[in-house]
Formats: sequence, C-alpha cells, structure tokens
Amino acid sequence: MLIKTKTLPGNEANAEFRAGITACLPTIPGYWSIGFAAGAIGTLSGFTTLQTALLASALYAGSAQFLFYSLWATGAEIASVVLSVFLVNLRYLLMSSAMSVFFRDYTTLQKVVSGLLLTDETFGVAVQQGSHQSKVPFAWMLGLNMAAWLNWILACVVGAWLASALPPSLMEGLSFSLVSMFIGLVLMIWFASRRKALESFSIAAAVVITLLTASHTDMSVVVIVAASVSATLATLGLRLFYKGGH
Repeated sequence: MLIKTKTLPGNEANAEFRAGITACLPTIPGYWSIGFAAGAIGTLSGFTTLQTALLASALYAGSAQFLFYSLWATGAEIASVVLSVFLVNLRYLLMSSAMSVFFRDYTTLQKVVSGLLLTDETFGVAVQQGSHQSKVPFAWMLGLNMAAWLNWILACVVGAWLASALPPSLMEGLSFSLVSMFIGLVLMIWFASRRKALESFSIAAAVVITLLTASHTDMSVVVIVAASVSATLATLGLRLFYKGGH
C-alpha cells in the first residue's frame, strides 16, 4: 500500500501529460501547414535546414518567423529585426497574463516553461480546459505545449528540407507561389477567426501605413513600421476585448 501511495502522483502526472498531448491533436494540422511554409521560406531566404530548425526551436512563433525571414532577406539591421519580432510577439504577454489565474499553484520554473511555450493555439485550448475544469495542471499544460512545439519544429524542418531538394528552376517559381499561399493562409485564418473586426482593423492599418510610407523610405523600414504598429494596435485591441469580459 505504501508503494502504491508513492507512485500514484506520478501516475496521475503521466495521465495528465498524455491528456495534454491528446488535447493538442486537433491543432497539429495547423502547425504543419504553417510550419511547412515557414521552413520553405527559411530555405528561400538562404538559411540551411539546421539553421531553420534552430530558429523554429528558439523563436517558436509563426508570424515572427515569417517577419524574421522577410526582414533578413531584405538586409535589415539586426536591431530592427529584434525590435520587430519583439513587437509582433507582444500579444504573448497578454496571453500569459490571462493564463496566470490558472498558473497560481505552479512553481516559478513551471510558470516560465508554460509561458515560453505558449502559442495562439495552445492558449485557446488551455483556456477552454481551464474554463471547464477550473484548473490547468502543469503536466497537462506541458503535454499540450511539448506536442505543439515538437510538431512545429518537425514541420519547419520538413518544409526546409523539401524546399532545398527542389531544382533551381522550381525554387524560383516557388517564391511567387508562396506569396499566393500566404495570402490564402491569411484568408483562411481570417474566416476562422472569432475576432474578425479586430484582425480586419490590424490588416487595414498595415496596408494604410505601407501605402503612406512606401514612397518616402526604404521598403525594409516600411515593413518594420507597418508590422510593429499594426501588431501593437491589435495587442491593445485584444487587451480591451478581454477587459470587456468577452
């Protein structure tokens, strides 16, 4: 009986970890579709498959990776790239704050791990779990985050490897086709979103800023300004959305 009592918490943690992985399964196709494109873009931007894998592991944010590759390819300065990626990822501060109510019983290390691996998709799944169960166990959150993180890395690696295996003639055509695919991805995300007004406003802000500044400054600077301002406005709008209790 003593042995069973000691092993029970571990068994519960393992069960919660597996449940977290299971909860992640519906979002995995989305990680693969966007991650595959991110990996291909990395190859087109001059990065090796290993470099793409390392970036996917460390940065772990689709929109930020796309922005990083586009700015790097245009020769933007390191400081501009870092600042732009930081501003685009500001929304994760808000998401982590919203999840903090479920992280109160976590240790400091557990809070850091859970926050660093948080994405738009895992945030949505975790919020649903917390709303239904009134708690989000760390083992469950770890299983959810690890499944998403590993699938994202693998998708980026596969996309980068397949893009690097293509002949040069097809690589040139892929550059144009990927632009079309990104437009399609944006439209798919927009139609699936439950905050269309906020996302439409963000897109419109980026377009307006681009049109107003494109003829007055370097295009790489335009991309930075448009992405930074629109992302900031979207983050502020999302914050007001949650404060409103919706």
